[in-house]
Amino acid sequence: MSPRDISALVSEHAAFVWRVLLHLGVPDSQLDDLSQEVFLIVLRQLEGFEERSSLHTWLYGICRNVAASARRQRHVKHEILSGALPETIVQPAQEGVVWIKQAHARLIEALGELSEEKRMVFVLFEIEELSMNEIADATGATQSTCYSRLYAARESVAAALRRREIRAPKLKGQGVI
Repeated sequence: MSPRDISALVSEHAAFVWRVLLHLGVPDSQLDDLSQEVFLIVLRQLEGFEERSSLHTWLYGICRNVAASARRQRHVKHEILSGALPETIVQPAQEGVVWIKQAHARLIEALGELSEEKRMVFVLFEIEELSMNEIADATGATQSTCYSRLYAARESVAAALRRREIRAPKLKGQGVI
């Protein structure tokens, strides 16, 4: 594979890999490193890719394994996280952007409460918009099992978001975002 082909592969799929890792619970501080790790694995295994599944499905499987490995190793790192942010002044025009970032952070927290099987189906269907057939291939489960997991995941995520009271702010002269 030529350097140009490698560059095109990474450019085309980098955002997908980054999003999948994020939604599989990889902390922001590790996203860049683990994204690179995914593409190193892809380059090592690309010749063996038999195209029995879509490239997205194959990439998702690699992301899932890298994220699972990172979760197992997380206890080794001693990163201290603080839930309290410094108080800042937010301009009225920024309220919508801030709300979206907060809502996304809460979605990530809600996804963290799901089992790995439910989380996989939810992320692939709702966020990455893969077909249920592709999801069944990626997870090794039947389509009906995947639909059941999706339904249960939706219920769990909705309940978690209700507990966190996610509501869009009303801005002057605008409806709800």
